[in-house]
Amino acid sequence: MYKKSLIVFIISFISIQLFAETPNQPKNIIIMIGDGMGVNYVSTEVLRNPKSPFREFSYSGFSITCSADKLITDSAAGATALLAGYRTKNGFVGADSLGVPLKSILEYSQEKNFKSGIVVTCGLTHATPAALYANVKSRKEEFDIADQLIISNVDLFIGGGRKFFLPIEINGIREDGINLLNELSKHGYSYYDEYTTLKASSPKESKVAGIIEIDALPPASKRDYSLGDLTKIAIDNLKKNESGFILLVEGSQIDWAGHDNKADYAISEMDDFAKAVKVCLDFAKEDKNTLVLVTADHETGGMSIKKGSLDGTMELAFTNTGHTAEMVPVFSEGPGAELFKGINDNYEIGRRLIRLVNPEIQFDKK
Repeated sequence: MYKKSLIVFIISFISIQLFAETPNQPKNIIIMIGDGMGVNYVSTEVLRNPKSPFREFSYSGFSITCSADKLITDSAAGATALLAGYRTKNGFVGADSLGVPLKSILEYSQEKNFKSGIVVTCGLTHATPAALYANVKSRKEEFDIADQLIISNVDLFIGGGRKFFLPIEINGIREDGINLLNELSKHGYSYYDEYTTLKASSPKESKVAGIIEIDALPPASKRDYSLGDLTKIAIDNLKKNESGFILLVEGSQIDWAGHDNKADYAISEMDDFAKAVKVCLDFAKEDKNTLVLVTADHETGGMSIKKGSLDGTMELAFTNTGHTAEMVPVFSEGPGAELFKGINDNYEIGRRLIRLVNPEIQFDKK
């Protein structure tokens, strides 16, 4: 009898300890990806801005960005690891190294009745946003990716790339004659083709499709609105859901600045991304039940701060025009934020995010 009581006590004690060590599940998860944003890019933002929102995070760490087949990843494999929890080959989107479709955090969250959103400054069919909702063996299959977005049941998406949804006859590049924009209302979307009409819209029960440019959005320096403005529109729409939401926000053109080795472009895109980070952190502080995670898929350009002064003036230099294997930063705030400190592989970050949606999910390989 004494033995049985002792065993029951020990089991109960262990269960209590395990429960105590289990992080709180956030109601909302905001995943922010600065495409190409290495620690070097964050350094330029923080050194230039003493009030940078990057200073506000309670936890920070690093992500190892390798893909399944290369030391240096591309955005497709990098985003797939972060959003689906598996490494894959460069070029593959939402599929493992054999081409088998993977479930992303989007699908796991939809099973739990979360709302979902995407906000990017590139086209909506680019590799990073596509990894949330599409399954293809090549990131170049953007017509197929556009088809999959329409039926993905993502509740809100804002970005560019309208040309992949329209036939050649009406300013698109589709040769199949299909006008996917005509399909939006059939799937419950209210469609907006420019920022001004999107901004004027009030949060609705219907889903939101904001495809506001024929190609990518203009660079931040040429827009009269910021990624932060777009992110606020998304949060205002999604926060009404009692079951919570997941939101993917990408500062897409940080990467393009790195590829072009353009310092001013890099700085302005980091400023733009930081505005979105601020919007998300402000919401999380008010809401108190939202995880904000900021990271990158890879570093681009091998950028460094060559010289400068304490007033924030700096000269940047680049070592190449491609991606590098440098570790990238990870910042986290809110329920579950402690899971992302230290050095982690990119797919481990994806798995931890997914388990915050559904703790019962098991992964069988890398």
